[in-house]
Amino acid sequence: MTISRRKFLTVGAAGIGGIVVAERAYDFFSESKVKAKIVIVGGGAAGITMAAYLSDKLRYDDIVIVEPNEIHHYQPGYTLIAADVFSPEEVLKPTENLIPRKVKWVKDSVVELAPDQNYVVTAQNGKISYDFLVLAPGCQMDFNQVEGVTKETLGEGNVHCIYDYQGAIKCRDAIKELTSQKEGRLVFTDTYTKLKCGGAPKKICLITEDYLKDNNRRNDFVIDYYANAEELMKPAVYGNRLQEIYDERGIGVHYKHRLVSVDTAAKKAVFQVLEKTTQGEVPLGEEQELVTVDYDLLHFTPPMGAPAFVKNSPLAITTGSLRHGGWAKVDQETLIQPDYPNIIILGDVAGTPASKTGAAIRMQAPVAAANLISIMEGKEPVAKYDGYSACPIVTEYGKVLMCEFGYDDKLLPTIPWLDPAVERGMWWMLKVHGLQPMYYHGMLKGLM
Repeated sequence: MTISRRKFLTVGAAGIGGIVVAERAYDFFSESKVKAKIVIVGGGAAGITMAAYLSDKLRYDDIVIVEPNEIHHYQPGYTLIAADVFSPEEVLKPTENLIPRKVKWVKDSVVELAPDQNYVVTAQNGKISYDFLVLAPGCQMDFNQVEGVTKETLGEGNVHCIYDYQGAIKCRDAIKELTSQKEGRLVFTDTYTKLKCGGAPKKICLITEDYLKDNNRRNDFVIDYYANAEELMKPAVYGNRLQEIYDERGIGVHYKHRLVSVDTAAKKAVFQVLEKTTQGEVPLGEEQELVTVDYDLLHFTPPMGAPAFVKNSPLAITTGSLRHGGWAKVDQETLIQPDYPNIIILGDVAGTPASKTGAAIRMQAPVAAANLISIMEGKEPVAKYDGYSACPIVTEYGKVLMCEFGYDDKLLPTIPWLDPAVERGMWWMLKVHGLQPMYYHGMLKGLM
């Protein structure tokens, strides 16, 4: 019997993934006979995973999921599209194939939340009432906060963003096109808000550098990374290692810089030099120093925030640094909305200190589902989320720095006896060959 190389790698990566699941598994709960109507806002990773847990554990389930998109995107694959490792088609699946069989799908968009009256308002179907609400609509990219670029103009003036599906495809083509250029300056940025997959801007920067090196063109390009914060990443063990990698590869790192505008015709990016870097607390003003940077390729990260119907609702955070994103207020451990205890919030929209990743959703969902059922049964919610998140930062083709951490920058490594500050081939196998099958066949089915 023969086995293909891809199959072998997938099986091997699944074995690594099995260790991840075993090490991070939660004790879950038995079937419940409680009855209530549950509305889930959002049919992305968080919404579908919650629907899977709830439909499996509620004997008399009455669950509605509101989601407008017919195609579901495996968003962690966008980086690998830009790296020319995944084809664009590999990250797409019909939404109807992923929603649990017993869950009713309303193909519509929520435009208003009315938590005092226990209903949501949709664009096409009007009001939908609920007994309990699960809020998991993800986040949105606020391109309008960077003057001169929009989602629709990605690619113009060689400006790119891999947080967008088409943007990732265009970025892939632009990186490959670099080998036909004589020389150039490549500029990469992050942003000042909390964002989904905060490691993505670093990944695409390092992937591009490695691609040029593999094609014997690295010395022809200057590469710079502009960071909003005073470090590349927290916890420090990961940030320090990334700084070492950037130094080793001759990538210039410029801290305390925020991208404010781009002139795509002249290929110039304007940055605000920050005096403070508290997330979300630095307003754009004339008193701040501005610097203009020439580029030949620019990859930027737009500010991100909650969808408008969350920002404009009573659920939005109104104080502290998180108010700028309009994130939904929630208890960071139980994932219950403190003012409306019949509302559970998880995923990217949740206003917690946790990083916004698929790994975070995987650990939030069983906690959120267990606590929701406890509330439905009139019991005290006892399950707690420790802030676990993971960011597999691709440092080069074939190696990944696996960053795992929780609240208060606590290290939460899956395999504690491995040095966390070392990039490894095994994590590349997991990233490329294991995580996607785990996502579709495990996480979205409520099995991990």
